[in-house]
Amino acid sequence: MNKEEIIARAKELRRADELEESLELLLDLLGEHPDDPLALHEVGGAYDLLGEVDDAIVYYQKALDAGLAGDPLQECLLCLGICQRGVGEFGAAVETLATAVDQFPERNSSRVFLALAYYSNDQPDEAVRLLLDVLLQTTQDPDIQSYADTLDYYKDNLDEVWDEE
Repeated sequence: MNKEEIIARAKELRRADELEESLELLLDLLGEHPDDPLALHEVGGAYDLLGEVDDAIVYYQKALDAGLAGDPLQECLLCLGICQRGVGEFGAAVETLATAVDQFPERNSSRVFLALAYYSNDQPDEAVRLLLDVLLQTTQDPDIQSYADTLDYYKDNLDEVWDEE
């Protein structure tokens, strides 16, 4: 099997909840291609699914350092940021997820996870602002849309209160 076939097979094994087998297959692939960014990314993902987050972070970072590109880059940045937040590396998570948002602005998943990282990093205003922005750009709910102007205003004026004097 070539690299693409091995990765496809590893993904099939993941879907079948055969996570250890998937990891073994990917580690064998990595043994043959130790500097391949996609192989590094897939190994990171396999460790991530197994709950071995510290190992996942190492491989995600190696994939980035090896020059991962395209859609796998977006996924890697997202997964790395989620893992960093999960282990309490909140500042690193903000930095990683902000990079994902900058490089892939059309991908709302990165923006939502960046909001969570902001919240964990004691930046609740940024978190709420970003979530409101995503909500206003993506919702089809007519009730929320009817308040879009007000929500858009408050997105940038979270602490404003009206003085009744």
